[in-house]
Amino acid sequence: MQLSFEHTVAAPREKLFEFHLDPANLALLLAGWKGFELLSHDGHIRPGSRVRVRQRVGWLTHTMTFEHFGERQVEGPFARFEHVHEFSPTAGGTAIVDRVEFELPWYLGGALAERCVAAPELRRFFKFRRAAYRRLVESGRFR
Repeated sequence: MQLSFEHTVAAPREKLFEFHLDPANLALLLAGWKGFELLSHDGHIRPGSRVRVRQRVGWLTHTMTFEHFGERQVEGPFARFEHVHEFSPTAGGTAIVDRVEFELPWYLGGALAERCVAAPELRRFFKFRRAAYRRLVESGRFR
């Protein structure tokens, strides 16, 4: 399944991109996202670096490891999960486009679970993240 999300953050592209280069900022960006825990990271975001997270969805808890650049799940519940960010300067700040491609294995419900569980959860996640960017901009984080 493929999903795409786009929104504008009232911050310069350089500041926003710099923020994303520090994997510790993932915990800052996702503060308050129910069931999320940043477990470990390599201290930088470069090709091949990894981030390990734990995410609870309903009654299931999954540990996932993502390899950069974008993010490709190398350990976790998805048969395939790839997430690419695109940052483009705009008059209002920076447009962020997130493209997500994923597939769940048959034993986790396959295409039905993709449509009924994973896709709605990802939509909620990116809505939450949009509000988190707004909160960070308002706090002066990207000046």
